Amino acid sequence: MRRLVAILAAVVVVVLLFGAAPADPANADPVRLAALRRVATAQAADADAALQEAQDLMDEGLLEAGRGQAAVLSGTEDPAAIMDRAAPSFETAANPIEAAQAALTDLAWTLRVLDPEGTPPTLTLRGGDVVALGSQWRATGLPLSAAADLRRAAEATLEALGDALAALARDEAAGALEAVAEAEAALEEVRTLDDELATMPFWIDTVEALIAATSDIAEAVLAGDPIALAEAQAAYDAAAANATRADQALAIALGEEAARITGPASAASGEAQRQVAATRVAISALSILP
Repeated sequence: MRRLVAILAAVVVVVLLFGAAPADPANADPVRLAALRRVATAQAADADAALQEAQDLMDEGLLEAGRGQAAVLSGTEDPAAIMDRAAPSFETAANPIEAAQAALTDLAWTLRVLDPEGTPPTLTLRGGDVVALGSQWRATGLPLSAAADLRRAAEATLEALGDALAALARDEAAGALEAVAEAEAALEEVRTLDDELATMPFWIDTVEALIAATSDIAEAVLAGDPIALAEAQAAYDAAAANATRADQALAIALGEEAARITGPASAASGEAQRQVAATRVAISALSILP
């Protein structure tokens, strides 16, 4: 009801200034023409200000969403908690989007008189669309957290393996075997969490070989078997040669999974931003404004 009243009020202003039908600005009263241009300028400014506010809010949301995606690869914060903070920025942007729609509608009525042959700026995006964007980003939280859990399990595996190697360096073979058991348990969690990511098998196979070789080294030390020790050390060196590539494989797997999860929301957000930007360009390009 309020929106209808606002539209009618805008129409009344136009009718009072120029009459109900479109007129030729070239033959119009210069005083009334100037007044109508001031009305159009105010309406355009209102629309642009609302779009700027919406743009800023969406930018804030995307910045926070980027942090959530990055949390898959590093850090201790739960990506789901970050996405819960990102979503409200999009949802709040619904208000300025609706305000911009209202101002654009008023502007279209005014431009119908000022420039009957012109095309007024429009915006397809609606408030409900950006609310839906917020929900879409929020929904990425749990899958991203699962990917972060995979990364933390991988880190726990490597930490336990490092403990085993440190124990061997201290000539504590029994302690090394205890750490190897922890590494094996953590690696099993990685296998459980892995959602068939393309490059994860290489990381798993490499780390599995490192764990097995470390276990064999510890067993050879306890048995006092120099031949077995040399063989185990050679196996470890061979597996370690793939360590850098394995680290890259893990990073690629996590990065691709995070991108897959956030891809639809990112694409939809980009389209919303493009629409807002295009409308603002169209407003600034209006030749009939002072």
